[in-house]
Amino acid sequence: MPKTLKLGRAYETLKDESKRRAYDLIYPSIKQNGSSRPTTEGSRPPPTSTPKSEPLSEAAQIAALQKSKQERSARWKPKKNHFESLILGLKRDIERLKQEIRDLDSIIAAEAAEEAWKNSWTSWLLSPIHKKPVDSDEEKARKDRMRQERKLEKDMKERRLDWKKTDLIKEEFSLRNAQAEVDAADLADDRKIQVIQDRIRARETKEREMRERLEREKREREWKKQREQQEQREKVEREKREREWKKQREQQEQREKREREAREVMLKKLAEERAAEQEREVERARRRQKIIDDNAEIARQRRANCRHAGWWPKVEGHTSCPNCSESWSYLLQCPGCEMQACPKCQYDIRHSHRKKRNGTRTNRSQNYSYDNDDDGDYGDYEYTSYH
Repeated sequence: MPKTLKLGRAYETLKDESKRRAYDLIYPSIKQNGSSRPTTEGSRPPPTSTPKSEPLSEAAQIAALQKSKQERSARWKPKKNHFESLILGLKRDIERLKQEIRDLDSIIAAEAAEEAWKNSWTSWLLSPIHKKPVDSDEEKARKDRMRQERKLEKDMKERRLDWKKTDLIKEEFSLRNAQAEVDAADLADDRKIQVIQDRIRARETKEREMRERLEREKREREWKKQREQQEQREKVEREKREREWKKQREQQEQREKREREAREVMLKKLAEERAAEQEREVERARRRQKIIDDNAEIARQRRANCRHAGWWPKVEGHTSCPNCSESWSYLLQCPGCEMQACPKCQYDIRHSHRKKRNGTRTNRSQNYSYDNDDDGDYGDYEYTSYH
């Protein structure tokens, strides 16, 4: 086929929407067949007309059917417009005739009402009062002639109305029949096109499934190969990691052994140092306790030998008495042995010492006030207890 003719057909296909849709449907098959052709004349296989010509035949069938539909639509459009124009004209004529008949009926009804009024008893009774001119014979003949003409005109219009209605029914029936014939022809073409398109889609689906199956099998083979290679690499890596882990484990055990031995030596040394420190601490505690005991003994002897005489100064501060454990706002401190006591206990301590010194019991009253005895002691404080 000449190249110019091919370009012309291609241009027509692009301009015609129906041909373009048909070409879009068969393009995947044409593309696949075109891509599978050999590039060299020597390697080209013997022509097999059926597979390669089938898509073109299907496309031609679809294009022919769509063209047939377009031509049918082009022929039907002016016919339909003619039918619709006739029907519209008949409907206008029918409405006009109906209106004219209604107008004639109104005139006839008015004349009948007027005639009935003239012949009624009311008109006869009122005639002496309201006298109307009497129509002449010529006027009566004219009115009668007009009534006959209107009646005849009405009959003619009614017959014309019936004819128009009959024509309208016929035209509408013809329009429906013609439209049904066009619709049936279009439906038949659409079904043919659908059958061809279903066949094309079925073939394309089968080819696509074949390609997908081949691609899937190829992917499965590649995946299996990659999986085997991956497993081999993982095995090598695993064996390598096992060897490294074993080597690291041995090194770790040796390092832990050295650290354990060093720790045992250090713990032994620390235990010896702690034992020596404990012995030194025991010795220091013994010495401190000896000093405390010596000081306590000295203080006890001082208290035992102390006369607890003189003025006991106050030691301010809320605290408990070390002798009676009562709470006081202040305590008194012995100037000789530095013993602290509340005023009550101070009184008991001073008088207890006096009893021991005198060897006899005194009968003085406990007024807890200052007293000046013969040994030069100062008097006692009055006390207030804070419990």
